[in-house]
Amino acid sequence: MNILKTMILAAMLLLMPGYALSANLGYMRISLIEGDVQIKTPDSEEWGLAAINGPLDEGDQVWTPEGSRVELQMDNGTYIRLDQDSALQILSMESGSSQFNLSQGRAYISYDAPQGSVLQFDTPDASTRVFNRARFRIDMSDQYTDVTVYKGYVETENRVGQTRINAGQTLSLGQDTNGEVASMGPADEWEDWNKARNHIIFANRDGGSRYLPVELRSYASDLDSSGRWVQVPDYGFCWVPTIVAGADWAPYRSGRWIWRGGDYVWVANEPW
Repeated sequence: MNILKTMILAAMLLLMPGYALSANLGYMRISLIEGDVQIKTPDSEEWGLAAINGPLDEGDQVWTPEGSRVELQMDNGTYIRLDQDSALQILSMESGSSQFNLSQGRAYISYDAPQGSVLQFDTPDASTRVFNRARFRIDMSDQYTDVTVYKGYVETENRVGQTRINAGQTLSLGQDTNGEVASMGPADEWEDWNKARNHIIFANRDGGSRYLPVELRSYASDLDSSGRWVQVPDYGFCWVPTIVAGADWAPYRSGRWIWRGGDYVWVANEPW
């Protein structure tokens, strides 16, 4: 039973590296990487390779070169994914509001923050805001910004005015134009990829989350896909990893310490 207790406590710490050691980190982490994703922090003058579970903070920049994709997970259950050739900067990030700048490329956002929160995405053409649970994407080209909504609604604003985009609609917006709202087009490979990713995350969303405290429930899919819950007499349900190789596994063994936000933060290599 002591081993099981150790495993579940270690999982809590490893899932939330920022909260474990710094009050200023923990709002967002890198939850999936394909290819050679790059990251640049305010403390660094050079781009470096991003790593799974790495915490992200205000001022950080993320770049996905050709053949790369990345998924960023916020602690409120929101996911932001970038396609190849995309550049994103975190402008501000607080518990109730966050703001990002997408200077090029494509982003897919599954927004799941509590009511009263707001997320804003800026592009050279406009700002897009979401206030309630929604799923949408932003596609940038040389002359236009296209905003497509799959669930809920978003609002875009530029110097010409403000437009509401509902589920099933796409807004094609040029600089200093009021844009044109049309029906959403057929799915492409980027949409199909995101749908498959959503299925992995949300298909069994209520599985292990009932065993977790509220602040950890957004990470339930990582635990469900990497382990199982077992009932321990006189203790309750504990999570046990099923993908760890070897009986000598221990927390804080596979990973590295990084300096972020004035503290050393442990970034684990385990997917959970």
